[in-house]
Amino acid sequence: MPRYITSHVIACMPHQRLQKLLVEMQTAEGDIRNIRAYADTLQGRMVCEFTAPDGDALNAWLKERNITSQGVFRVEFYAEDAEVTRE
Repeated sequence: MPRYITSHVIACMPHQRLQKLLVEMQTAEGDIRNIRAYADTLQGRMVCEFTAPDGDALNAWLKERNITSQGVFRVEFYAEDAEVTRE
């Protein structure tokens, strides 16, 4: 399934609410899967990695959960442990 990276503004989000949101994203059922998320509460930013059937489905999934996205892009290549993979 295609991978996507999303970016979000989380300014003013309390730590407890952020932790709850991260657990909700990780445990949600269905075609969309949150692989990992990185958040910086000091700068008010979060970046997430998802698998989803397509970008429209991911945008709808985020909207249903009131998660505002600053951007969604499909991953064509990724590198991990010096190995490059093309999706």
